[in-house]
Amino acid sequence: MMPKLLFFLALTLLPAAPAPPLTGPQLVQQSIAYHDPQGKWPTLRTRLFFQSTSAAGQASTFEVELDNATGYFCHISHPGGREVVKGVVNGQEVLLLDGQPHFTAAEQKQYRLVAGAVQAARNFYTYLYGLPMKLRDAGTRVAAEAPQQSLRGKTYPTVQVSYDPAVGQDTWSFYLDPRTSALRAYRFSHNKEPNDGEYVLLDQELTVKGVKLPKTRKWYLNKDDSFLATDLLLKAEPLTSRRLPTPGPVGATKN
Repeated sequence: MMPKLLFFLALTLLPAAPAPPLTGPQLVQQSIAYHDPQGKWPTLRTRLFFQSTSAAGQASTFEVELDNATGYFCHISHPGGREVVKGVVNGQEVLLLDGQPHFTAAEQKQYRLVAGAVQAARNFYTYLYGLPMKLRDAGTRVAAEAPQQSLRGKTYPTVQVSYDPAVGQDTWSFYLDPRTSALRAYRFSHNKEPNDGEYVLLDQELTVKGVKLPKTRKWYLNKDDSFLATDLLLKAEPLTSRRLPTPGPVGATKN
């Protein structure tokens, strides 16, 4: 009996086999559980206040209104004392300069009041601030393997993502906190020339109705690590009223 007892004791003392590494889709689910544990992003209604500072030190402030349940989006800025509003209401673009939907050709060029640009801005903000939740969208291809990769001296489990051609041509790498799976950085490439695209470092968080959004984003070029800009999420408020309550016409020029 003694040899058998020693044998079983030896088995219990053997180190457990290491767990297999998590796959890319599993890491995405863990990251979503960290950033949006209550599943609030699809119905989030909020007004976000930003400050963007360029590499040259030029700072600007602006606001973004989001109502994800309806697709409503509004970007409000005040360059040179003018009010520029670019929004999407019920799927229709709205462009306003000082509250008016008509502006000169010079004003249109100066303030980029161009049809089509608003949808691009909406996609930009809802994608970047909707990460990692947006990685569940249709057409997203999450690679099975999630290798360990280094970025600026730190090592992260990294999720590789590409998209169906109808959705987008860029490829992305998402760097996750090894302990919590929080999103710490991402890198994207347009695949048009070697080492094109940019990477973004994330720091701190602001919780908005249960959703953890990155507070600071610092942008760099992939090709030479050149610093581009910092986006700072200053605060958030409930969206109790909207700057664009009803659809309006796309901005037109005047003589």
